[in-house]
Amino acid sequence: MEQAEYTLARPVCLSLPAEEIDKLLQEKDGACALVYLALQRAGGRAVTAETVGLTEQALRGVMAKLERLGLVSARKAAPLPPADELPQYTAEDLVRRSKEDAAFQGVRMHAEQLYGRKLTTPETCTLLGMYDYLGFPADVLMELVTYVFEGFRAENGPGRVPTMRMIEKEAYVWAQHEVLTPEQVKAYITRRQQRKERAARALEIVQVRGRAPTPTERKYIESWLDMGFSDGALAEAYDRTVVSTGALKWPYMNKILVNWHQKGLHTPEEIAQGDPRGGARRSAAAQSGGAPRNDLARAEQMLREMKQKRKKE
Repeated sequence: MEQAEYTLARPVCLSLPAEEIDKLLQEKDGACALVYLALQRAGGRAVTAETVGLTEQALRGVMAKLERLGLVSARKAAPLPPADELPQYTAEDLVRRSKEDAAFQGVRMHAEQLYGRKLTTPETCTLLGMYDYLGFPADVLMELVTYVFEGFRAENGPGRVPTMRMIEKEAYVWAQHEVLTPEQVKAYITRRQQRKERAARALEIVQVRGRAPTPTERKYIESWLDMGFSDGALAEAYDRTVVSTGALKWPYMNKILVNWHQKGLHTPEEIAQGDPRGGARRSAAAQSGGAPRNDLARAEQMLREMKQKRKKE
């Protein structure tokens, strides 16, 4: 039986940069090629993990690799515009819009129900500014207000309420991520919840328990998740940090992970191939029944104690 030869169903019609196609071919990574095509099809806008059939973690890893290849660039969140650039409203404007715009009236009433009081004039101005300036549909804006309230109360207690400025900050985040439909709201909240769960697992991996992380620790965790590291990769970096320093040193661990990110190593399997340093030693120790991390840490501690003792003598 002769082997079939396959050709394109339609005439070749490419409008992609040849040098970028060459990079993908050299990389020999099907997921990278798939995400690149999805980005092209979306006109450069962000694509969801569901669109390309990947997990959130896998998509982050692919995006990191595409960034390393120079095919995508990370988009930093735009700063909030100065207050004087936001729409300004007079008292008459607020009264008129509250009466004539039934949709905004619904948003205002929803916010007042959550606050348990009437909104102040500045609060109403801010809410109307989000409605006009950011272009949220009324139902999405109500979802946004509810989301901020629920998150704030979960962290600070059931009787606490966020400021309107907090709601406004979150509104800009939603706008930057183009969360403008109920379906996008659902997907976005799901991603945020998954992100929160991943951050909690990362803190568990580095043995931060029984307390909230400091702002600096939180920044480290967020940056590692942004780079697309798996839980296993974080555990490996933590292990290497403790083995080398005897304790968790955040800058040291961060240096390891940044180095891996630059090399495109985000999973234990990729690390084992691309940066196997120390792997053989731990494997040999495991086969002999040893516990290399604890033994080495104890030995380093003994050396430090001996040095301190000599100094005192």
